[in-house]
Order: sequence, then C-alpha cells, then structure tokens
Amino acid sequence: MVHKIFGDPLRDWFGAILMVLLIGAGYFKWLPGYLSDGMLVCAAVIGIFPLLKNALFDVLYKRRFRFELPAGILLLAGLLMGRFLEVSLIALLLIIGSFMRLNFSWKE
Repeated sequence: MVHKIFGDPLRDWFGAILMVLLIGAGYFKWLPGYLSDGMLVCAAVIGIFPLLKNALFDVLYKRRFRFELPAGILLLAGLLMGRFLEVSLIALLLIIGSFMRLNFSWKE
C-alpha cells in the first residue's frame, strides 16, 4: 500500500543509504589501496544513473531538453577527472533533493 502512494520509497531510500555507506567507506579509507576510490565511484554511479536515465528518456521520447542532461554529463566529466568524492557528494545531494521534490524553477 505504501509503495502505491509514494512510488516505491524503499528502493529510493535503499539507494541513498547505500550511497552514504559507500561515501563513508571511501572518505575514511576503510578499504585498502584503491578500493576506497572504487567505493566513491560506485556511490557516484548509483546517484548519477537515475538522473541521466530520466533526462535521456525525456530527450529521446518526449523531444524535450531538460537541465538534468548537462548536469549528468558534467558529473560524468568530474568522474573522468578523478574528482570521486565531490561527484559522489553532489549525486547524493541530488538524490536527497529528488526525495524532497525540490523544484528550483521560477515558474509556478
């Protein structure tokens, strides 16, 4: 019943909590070597995937350009430049913002 009202919040909260755990593992270097950086990359990919998926579907099927597409491309560029912690934190903030249904547009 709850997932019919909120659109399966368990999946979304699981993704956010997993991202927090992966960011913590990467930031505090809980794993040896480059595995900590790998945890940050995994957290970033978990956060960027829904953003890019929705933006690409809107561009391809609805023929409507949304701001999520350039934001996702910039986050992928940040991953390629090696800014794993920053990109994963931004992706986490985007996920939390989508939970709160924040709308930063000027239109009413």
